[in-house]
Amino acid sequence: MNGVATVSLAGVGGQGIILAAAIVAQAAMAAGFDVKTSEVKGMAQRGGSVVSTVRYGKQVWSPVSPRADVVIATETLEGRRALDLLADKGTLVYATTVIAPGSVLRGERAYPGDLPEVARARQIRIIAIDAEALAREAGSVRAANVALLGAATHALPFGSAAWERALELAVPARILELNRQAFALGREAGARKEEGL
Repeated sequence: MNGVATVSLAGVGGQGIILAAAIVAQAAMAAGFDVKTSEVKGMAQRGGSVVSTVRYGKQVWSPVSPRADVVIATETLEGRRALDLLADKGTLVYATTVIAPGSVLRGERAYPGDLPEVARARQIRIIAIDAEALAREAGSVRAANVALLGAATHALPFGSAAWERALELAVPARILELNRQAFALGREAGARKEEGL
């Protein structure tokens, strides 16, 4: 890889964005890259938007970038919002989970259904999976963030050993095996569900 790559993780408070970003950062370091991270936690209470960024490369000087090469979103609307973070021809990995905001529940706005069309217009590669269903299959819906990371392995240059080391370092031992299973299921689903342009 030449230069520096940027991964932005977007979701809703309570969905494990901070942990997912820590796993990505650990995987990048285990793969031999220099890593810088940043996060926006001001709205990290359950229900608020959360964005974390991981930048990796041979040498990384800044934790921020105007555009991401890969966006990982734990919910469909957050994926749609995060398209603004993504560079053209980047990759969006998102969970098909729908969490309707208050404005939609009150009937003030419609839930946007144009994510695939907008992404394709910008030549953005899409990998969409039902991360919650895979996490339930692994043993806990709380592992949906890690299932999503499994799908994201198809967009990131870290090998299996780097991901395994990252999980060991970032995930508490008592739930490590469950998260390994969720990650493996996400990886399989990502291979099946990738939508090529």
